[in-house]
Amino acid sequence: MSNDNYEILVLDEEHQPIIVEEDCRELKPIMSDFMQAYVNNSNVPVEEWLPNKLHEHLPERSRDEIVRMSDEIITAVRISEEKKISLKKAIANGRSKESWFASEMKKATSAMSAQQASEYLHGLDVAVNTANDSLHRTITTMAGNVSNNPCLDGFIAEQYHAQTFNMNAEAAGSPYRAEVLEPNGAGYKKNSVDIVIKDANGKVVKRYQSKYCKDAAATQKAFEKGDYRGQQKLVPEEQLSSMTKKSTAVIESPDGVTSNPLKKSQAKQMQQEAQSGKWNDLNWNEYKSKDLAIGVGKQAGYAALQGAAIGVGFDIAKKIWNGEEIKGEDVVETAITSGADFGVKAATAGALKVGAEKGVIRFIPKGTPAATIANIAFVAIENVKILGKVATGKLTIKEGLEKMGQTTVSVTAGLAASAKGAAVGAAVGTVFGPVGTAVGGFVGGAVGYMAGSKVGEAVYNGAKKVAGKVVEAVKSVASNVKATASKVATGVKNLFSKVFG
Repeated sequence: MSNDNYEILVLDEEHQPIIVEEDCRELKPIMSDFMQAYVNNSNVPVEEWLPNKLHEHLPERSRDEIVRMSDEIITAVRISEEKKISLKKAIANGRSKESWFASEMKKATSAMSAQQASEYLHGLDVAVNTANDSLHRTITTMAGNVSNNPCLDGFIAEQYHAQTFNMNAEAAGSPYRAEVLEPNGAGYKKNSVDIVIKDANGKVVKRYQSKYCKDAAATQKAFEKGDYRGQQKLVPEEQLSSMTKKSTAVIESPDGVTSNPLKKSQAKQMQQEAQSGKWNDLNWNEYKSKDLAIGVGKQAGYAALQGAAIGVGFDIAKKIWNGEEIKGEDVVETAITSGADFGVKAATAGALKVGAEKGVIRFIPKGTPAATIANIAFVAIENVKILGKVATGKLTIKEGLEKMGQTTVSVTAGLAASAKGAAVGAAVGTVFGPVGTAVGGFVGGAVGYMAGSKVGEAVYNGAKKVAGKVVEAVKSVASNVKATASKVATGVKNLFSKVFG
C-alpha cells in the first residue's frame, strides 16, 4: 500500500495513514461553521438549529433524512450523557466501573435467554478485543518501538478486503480464503504482494496490490513507481472509474465471491453478523453473563488506556488550529469547563457527519451511522476536559487515565443499550479502534483551540503528558508481548499494570 507526500506520514512509503493533515484542513471550516452555529444558538435547544445546519451543508438530502440524522446525533449524545452520570453516581457509591457495566449489560439483555445474552456479550467482547488488538498494533512496531502515527501496520484497506471476502466466502460455502501478507520480521519488501486468495489446498490463485492514495491520479502514480506484474490493482471504490489502468475495487475468487468495496463500518457489521451465529451452544453453558460483562468492561478500560498513546490527532489540531479564533470562543470555553457541553458535542458530531458524507475526510466512510459519529465526538470532548485538568494539575496522570477509562466504559454501555445486534460491534470497533481514536484526538484538540489558545494548549500538553506515560509503558511491554489476537489481552493487562503500578 502506498501514500503520497502527506504532512503526517506512517512508517514508510508503502504504508497508508488513517488521518492526514490535508483532510483535517478541509474539515476545519466545516467544524468552525458548526461551532459558530452552536455559539449563536447556545441558549436554544439543539433540535432547533442542528437540522438546519446539516441541511445547509447537505442540501441534496431530503428533509426527512436530515431530521433522522439530527435525531440520531441528539439521541446518541443524550444516552451517553445519561450513562456517564449513572456511572459517576455508582463510583461515588463505591462501585467499580466494571460492576456498573455488568449491571447495565443485564438491563440490555433482560429480554434475551441466558444463551442469547452470553452470545451477545461475547460478540461485544470480540468487538472490544478487536479494537484493543488494532490499537496495540498501532502504537507498537515490530521492533518494539512506539509510533504516534495510527496506521494499523499500514494494512487497513488490505485487512478490510480480506475479512469481508472471507465472511462472504463462508456464507456462500466457497472454499477460497483471502489472506493479507505481512512481513515476518524482515520488514516490507519492495513490490511485495499485499493480499492473496488461496484455494482449499492453500494454493495461491489471485494476487493483489493495494494502493489507497488521496485521489485517482496519486494512486495511479503510486502503481507506476513499482513493478507489480502478476498482481491485480486494488483501489478505492470512488477512484475506480478514474483509473487509466485496469483496476478493481474488490478482490474476487474464481467462483465469483468478492470482498465489499472499502467501507469500514460495513465491514465491521458483517464481521459481527457472521460471528454471532457460529458459536457452539455447549460453549456458552459454562459462562456466567456477569463475569463476561465484567471482562468486557475491563477490556473497554484497556482500550482507553492504549488510545491515550495515540497523539497524532492532537498534533495536527495544534498545527492547523493554534492561533485561530472564532467569534464567541468564551461560550465554547464555558461549555466545556462547566460540563454543559451538549451543544458542543452535537456541533462536533454534525461537522464530522457532514465531512464524512461529503467525502471531505477519508478516515470516516460515507454511510457511517450518525450515532456512531456522535459517540466519537462525545468521547473526544470528554477527553478534552480530562486532559485539560491533567495539564493544570487538577488531576494526576493516573486519575486522568482512570477518568478516560470511565468514559469509554460508559459509552460502551450506551452503545450496547441503543444499538441493535451486529451494529453494536460495528459501532464499538469504529469509536474505540484506531480510526475513532485518531479522529477523536483531532476534533477534541480542535475544540480545545476553538475555546481559546489557553484551553487548546492545556489540552495539547495534557495529551502529551498522558501519552508519554503510556508510551513509556508500551516500550517495556511490547518487547515481551506481540500484538496478536491470542496475546493482546495479556499485553494490555501488562500495559495497564505498568502505567498504574
